[in-house]
Amino acid sequence: GFGSMLRALGAQIEKTTNREACRDLSGRRLRDVNHEKAMAEWVKQQAEREAEKEQRRLERLQRKLAEPKHFFTNPDYQKQCHEMAERLEDSVLKGLQATSSKIVSPESGNSRKRPGESGKNGTKSRKRKCFWLGLEGLDDRDSSDCEDDSEDDCPHASDGSCPSG
Repeated sequence: GFGSMLRALGAQIEKTTNREACRDLSGRRLRDVNHEKAMAEWVKQQAEREAEKEQRRLERLQRKLAEPKHFFTNPDYQKQCHEMAERLEDSVLKGLQATSSKIVSPESGNSRKRPGESGKNGTKSRKRKCFWLGLEGLDDRDSSDCEDDSEDDCPHASDGSCPSG
């Protein structure tokens, strides 16, 4: 009956070979003993691993410090770089001489303005508005309440520019 079925089934099941849960004669588990042996071996090899790691780091550092194998030597390019540096220096010296001798005047710079601003040039007023002080209407002579003879009381300057205070 049932007992013979269990006996037949027990022969088919593989038996375990793992004896780490068992205890030795001193009462310690074999798993703990095996872990202690593996840890002692790992500690012995730790110094070797550190030495190998340091050696790899030094080799990597030597590779980075080594001279590159590729060299770029193009005489035309080097000549162009040298000429451009000379031209730049000459241009800076000419610019400094021009500013010191007052050759360049603000009136001659009209050609540098944007094309859209050329029509607005004649209609632009010389009066400056003080938007940052909130005194938009104070610089107009028509809208001001002060008289020409009492300039001390007037908040705007006599030339129509913004007040300095």
